[in-house]
Amino acid sequence: MVLFFEGISVFMMLYFLIQFLILQKKEYLFYSIYLLCLSLYYLTALPDFFFAITPNDAHAYYWYDMLKRPLQFCSSIFYTLFIMYFLRLNKTAPKLNRFLVALLYFYLFSAIMCLLGNIFSVDYDMVYFILSFLFFPVQIVIVLLLFRYKVPYGFYVIWGSTLVVLGSLFTLLLDIYLRSKSTEFYAQMDYSYLPVQITILADIFLFSIALQHKVADNEKRLSQVALQQQLAIHHERERIITDLHDDIGGGLSSIRIMSDLLTKHERNNPESKASQFAHKISVTIKEIAQRMNTIIWSLNVENDLLENFSEYVRQYGVQYFEDSSIKFECEICDLPREGIILSGIQRKNLFLIAKEAFHNILKHANASHVFVKICMDNTLLKMQVIDNGNGFVEENHFGNGLKNMQKRMNEIKGTLHIYANQGIHVEVELPLSQIN
Repeated sequence: MVLFFEGISVFMMLYFLIQFLILQKKEYLFYSIYLLCLSLYYLTALPDFFFAITPNDAHAYYWYDMLKRPLQFCSSIFYTLFIMYFLRLNKTAPKLNRFLVALLYFYLFSAIMCLLGNIFSVDYDMVYFILSFLFFPVQIVIVLLLFRYKVPYGFYVIWGSTLVVLGSLFTLLLDIYLRSKSTEFYAQMDYSYLPVQITILADIFLFSIALQHKVADNEKRLSQVALQQQLAIHHERERIITDLHDDIGGGLSSIRIMSDLLTKHERNNPESKASQFAHKISVTIKEIAQRMNTIIWSLNVENDLLENFSEYVRQYGVQYFEDSSIKFECEICDLPREGIILSGIQRKNLFLIAKEAFHNILKHANASHVFVKICMDNTLLKMQVIDNGNGFVEENHFGNGLKNMQKRMNEIKGTLHIYANQGIHVEVELPLSQIN
């Protein structure tokens, strides 16, 4: 039983130390040190179990007796600290917390006095046993007071403390009885520790249950918080969409209508500055409205599916080239049946790359045909924009557009290829792992 208890104590000491390193909660550190003190205490209390020492050899036991009772009080210190921090007594029971702080000083004083008594060979056994008996009622009152405070998971710890107090009392009584009936002092000590060892194991078991419940509840709480944050983001995106559409969109539409009316009013004098300004205002408002619509589209979670993105690019291309001499075609390959999700930032960057390619084709390429292809190739999303224009690929051809396109692909960790082959080929690849 002694070896079993020692092995469990060391194992759980390491376990709670790891929990402290992970969770950074002081109560786990104090409980780990408490178990360490207990393990060292039983090494000093029962050295014949662990070391090659002859029973009843007082000289051989001297150094072990030197540390035995100081370690016992040290274990009480760290167990009390564990109770104070785990039950948060500084907030839930300030008066009891102050009393336990005073108790810690008493334990520390007792540990020092026992060490000094051992060093100077003072026989203080009678004083030790009397104080131990007198102190048990105080410990029982403390445990009873703890039941008054409703702290999460405290039920397990309080019952564990109760068992330890009762086990310690029974061990003390058994130790006194065995001392009076046996002259083989160290041999009889093996049996006297059984009650407290059993109750300490029960305390460790109950605290482990409390810890597991706490970790499980923390994980559940974190999941709920994450879900609430996602819902809050979703509601905020919907609010922004509504505000952009209703307020800003309505204002832009009014300005565009007024600029169109002004253009019609000045149609007899198309060269006038008023007519030119009105036309520029109309064009600018149209571009701003398109950009705003793109932002609204990227914010709307209903458009997160890849097939919705593909259809949006197709519709935009048709509208973009409808007043030009360029023929637009779009091929959307058979996409996987399970919906592939694109985040808002991925959809936005991919679309703006396609938009920049359309702009360059219309402005510089002298093309008569544009072909867009969107498909999945194994684990890659591929989008190609191909024209049959002059095939001129240089920085001054794209201007800052080329840098912006590359910057957008870097932002979503994709790749961009632009090359000339009987026209301009713009090819975008985004790994599937970046999509899901």
